[in-house]
Amino acid sequence: MIPAHKVYINDRPLWFNGIYDKNKKIPDGMEVLSSETHSLEEVVHMLEHSKSKGIVFLSENPEQSWKSFVYPYTLIEAAGGLVKNEKGEYLFIFRRGKWDLPKGKAEYDESIAETAYREVQEECGLKVLELKEELCKTFHTYSEKGKHILKKTHWFKMDSLSTEKLIPQTEEDITKIKWLNAEEIREKVVGDTFGSVREILGLVGI
Repeated sequence: MIPAHKVYINDRPLWFNGIYDKNKKIPDGMEVLSSETHSLEEVVHMLEHSKSKGIVFLSENPEQSWKSFVYPYTLIEAAGGLVKNEKGEYLFIFRRGKWDLPKGKAEYDESIAETAYREVQEECGLKVLELKEELCKTFHTYSEKGKHILKKTHWFKMDSLSTEKLIPQTEEDITKIKWLNAEEIREKVVGDTFGSVREILGLVGI
């Protein structure tokens, strides 16, 4: 099943769909709820308070449901990268107890691609970095200084070299940077990262 829109709330997925096809597989642990039985506010509350591992929300008009969901939030745009080296390894950072991919908020005077390039360089200390195509966009929510934030992150494929010296940006709470192969990612990262990162890894077959 491919959702019309999706967002992570409390690191739990919320999918917006108009039609439910029982023959299409949804991820384990997600439940299917309808606008006929649950309001959007109830669904969001369930995810915020860990009363569900994930929800597929069905409505007659998923586009309108998405707009209604987005409306109360302050939107912040960010960008980052899935960086690959010549050995086929991917670059991961360890920050605040989780494996993550380098990313950061966009500045007012730069394009999204420029944001992605700058943030990866700053957070990892890379000098040699080639920006490629945009891979996907992810959305997640959080609260900051009493505001409800919806962060939209643009993810780009990037190339670099395994010989590059990696320098963690400690002021951003990054304590480790590692090149990891697919097996190491499955062993170390997949169970100790965010839903949006697992989604990105799925796009490259990990």
